[in-house]
Amino acid sequence: MMKNKIIEKSREEELNAKNSQYVDEEEVKNIISSAKNVAIFGHVNPDLDCYGSMFGAKYLCEKLGTEAHLFANNPETSFLNQIFDKSVVEKDFEPSKFDLVLMVDCNEFSRIDIKFREKVQAHKNILAIDHHEHSIIESGCKFYIKSDVCAASMIVANLIFTYKFKLNYETASYIFAGIVGDTERFLNTNTDLDTFKCIVKLMEYGIDIQKIYDVVYRSITREKIELQKYLLDNYHVEGKNICYIVVTTKVMKKLKATVDDVKFYVNSLNNIKDFNVIMVAYEIDKNKYKVSCRSKNGFIVSKVAQHHGGGGHQMAAGFNLYGNKNAIKHKLKKICEEF
Repeated sequence: MMKNKIIEKSREEELNAKNSQYVDEEEVKNIISSAKNVAIFGHVNPDLDCYGSMFGAKYLCEKLGTEAHLFANNPETSFLNQIFDKSVVEKDFEPSKFDLVLMVDCNEFSRIDIKFREKVQAHKNILAIDHHEHSIIESGCKFYIKSDVCAASMIVANLIFTYKFKLNYETASYIFAGIVGDTERFLNTNTDLDTFKCIVKLMEYGIDIQKIYDVVYRSITREKIELQKYLLDNYHVEGKNICYIVVTTKVMKKLKATVDDVKFYVNSLNNIKDFNVIMVAYEIDKNKYKVSCRSKNGFIVSKVAQHHGGGGHQMAAGFNLYGNKNAIKHKLKKICEEF
């Protein structure tokens, strides 16, 4: 009897320790405002929502009286440069200068760019603000997770609204771009009433929606058309209409395409009616591929992504694979059997 009580107490202590890692809005405010200098990181290969939440978090920190710096290791050639002021984004991180590390749009160290990962992981004060579900509970972190919210940018916006801070045109535009990116212009099922309530508040700051749409969706060049042709000419379909494509660095160089260009077309391919799952593997380093997954019709990609060391949402997720082009094709063909 005594042994059972000890076991029950141990489980209770373990659960309490786990729960103590999660914080609410007031605790987020206290953690940030207690810091003097904050280093803000998003996930590797930042996208619209990643940058939207990073810039939004920077604005939030400054409103709470804290100095904030953005860190990312993203290629200079990207359509993102036309939306975000990346001149303020830094690439050299010195941990001793910061008393808080803020991770946004990611909640696992494996999602931090390898250039920064070890230094971030070693920091003693870390807060993650994210909308992705956990696959790993990182020790030493505090978490503010809202997995039912469509974008990390929207989580940051809601914090700003909760604390009754006013936005400015620039930050409202950044946050809007982030929400647009992760909802695919409000087409995805993660769009709900709260999404549009947030958008209405952002529009009060006079943001130029058309400008953002033109940059993201209406700036297709001849090179991008060639990339799209390549993707449509080189896809493979297995089993339950699971589509996979492999794009090497050599191909991207030949087509004058960037990683961001390839990622952009993942959503477009998902619009093809006959495909239930899209997996596009693009080379990000020698024999290292990032696999971006999208799905519809009730197919879940997050579990498959987690099984291969990645993560994400039910219908939008990703993971890494290693090997040459033929090896990647073979691995993807086998992964198709998991759906």
